[in-house]
Order: sequence, then structure tokens, then C-alpha cells
Amino acid sequence: MASDVYREFLKYAPAYAQQEAQQAIEKIVDLQKQGVIRSGLYYVVLVDLVGSTKFAATHGNDPAADRIKTFITASFNALNEINIRNTGLFVKEIGDAVLFVFQHFPDILRWRAQFARWVGRPSLDAEPIVLRTCVHIGEVYLEGVNPLSLAVSQTFKMEKAVPGGAIALTQPAYSVAWPTLARAYHAFAHLGNIELDGFLDCVGLYTLQEVLPDELDRIASETL
Repeated sequence: MASDVYREFLKYAPAYAQQEAQQAIEKIVDLQKQGVIRSGLYYVVLVDLVGSTKFAATHGNDPAADRIKTFITASFNALNEINIRNTGLFVKEIGDAVLFVFQHFPDILRWRAQFARWVGRPSLDAEPIVLRTCVHIGEVYLEGVNPLSLAVSQTFKMEKAVPGGAIALTQPAYSVAWPTLARAYHAFAHLGNIELDGFLDCVGLYTLQEVLPDELDRIASETL
């Protein structure tokens, strides 16, 4: 079983991040041995690298490719370094974006904070990396580590409605997430509404008002 999980997981990890992916998969194998990882309700988290096309047009393909590699690898390193309280899984990379699933919202904040630290490391040549984070929630059917879910498709539909640098949640994700945060009532602001297939009415979007890494850590760790 473990070798099957390794093969399935690493199939979606790019060649330049295989070492980081192997470290991340160790957590998954341990969780699977415990019977933790199974189909069910997950937060679906899409993080993309803002301005990739413009960067490539300005600086060329090679620097743009290096920038994407830095971004993808950082997403693995962030998951490897934090102590998540529940399940967190890398699913796949899609061009200049990564798709993860989590079962605990504060784990998303801890991961996203560490992710921002990795991509925020100073560089003499590159422009600052800006992350856009879209969070939805729904039933996810896991075929290995491949998610089969309407919620995944809905999450991709959020992307154009979320500004660069923001961490945005759909109304369903927000309704489930806010009780996990001590300061939920003043941590979120209403961002707008979007149409999502599967919903009769427009769905509200909510954004965290502060997205600095230290602020995310504090929000995730505060207690009542």
C-alpha cells in the first residue's frame, strides 16, 4: 500500500521537487497507516503565482520557469516544516498553481504562513512573489491522491474573483472555518459574490484582512 501511495503521489510532483515531495509523502503514508486519509469533507485550497504571464513577458521564459519552480518547491517545504493538527495533502501542481486539501482550517493558515516565508526570501534579481489563495469546501473522493470532486472544479472558478495577495474563502468554507478562530468576527471581511456551478444563488466570498505570515500564525494559534 505504501509503495502505491508513493507512486501515485510522486506522479503529480514535478521532477525538480521530488526530494521535497518524498518528505511530504512520509506524512501521508503515516496518516494512511492510521486510517486517517479517506474520502470525505475537505477544504480545497488552490494557491497560484500572481502575474506569471507578465513576468515571463518582461524577463523571459527561463527566469519565469525558475520562479515557478521556486513557488512549487516552497509549497512542499512549507508542508514539511509545519506541525499540522490534522490531514494536509498535496494533490497536484497545475502550471503556476498548486492544489492541496486540508481537514483543519488553522492548518491552512500555518501552511500558508510558512509558504509565504519561503517565497518571500530576498533575491537580487526576482520581483516579489505574490500568492493568491482560494479556499472552498466540499466532499472529495480520493482515487489514490487524485481528487474527484465538484468542489475542486468550483475552487478553480474562484481564481479570477480573488485579488493577488488575498486569502479568500467561499461562504460554505467560511461558515465552517470561522468557529475555529478566536477572532473570526474581525479577521474576515466580505469580498463580494461569485456564481458557482451547483449553487442556485451567488456565493459570498470572504477574505482575511491581514495576510502577513506572522499575523497568520497569530490568528491560527489564538485561543478564546
